[in-house]
Amino acid sequence: SASACDKKASRMEGKQMSPEQQMVLLASLQAKTFIQLYITIADTQRENLWHFYRKNSVLIWNGIPVSADKIQRTFKSLPGTKHHIDSLDAQPIIRDLKKKHFALVVTTSGRVAYGTGKPVRFHQSFVIERNPDVPNDPTKFYILSHNFRNRKDPPRNRRR
Repeated sequence: SASACDKKASRMEGKQMSPEQQMVLLASLQAKTFIQLYITIADTQRENLWHFYRKNSVLIWNGIPVSADKIQRTFKSLPGTKHHIDSLDAQPIIRDLKKKHFALVVTTSGRVAYGTGKPVRFHQSFVIERNPDVPNDPTKFYILSHNFRNRKDPPRNRRR
């Protein structure tokens, strides 16, 4: 199914866009690229996930705050994963429209299987910003804030 980001892009394609609309489209495209890269690394090279975070990053994992210095250990402690994204959306947080400097709020949900277990639903949100270590590359982001939660499916009605 098409993500909200894909739908935004197709609605704006071929139209004259205002600077604000351009920022929304750019945010959608950057969010999609970011999530694809993040999930690929989470599923195949988890030991490298910490590169997305900085000393000022915040991670909330299933309601438990994880300090920046413990993020790498937290991810290493998880079994292997396989993610499937069902939805993705992005919203720019505009800091300076003329300089095109903005952060993004990225939300995504889907299913993740841990080890050989059955997939469980999850929801996560990120606030990502341009990485100040590479100021001339507008495609490089780091995670300022990340909130991840596994979701339990509601119980099904049982017929007697």
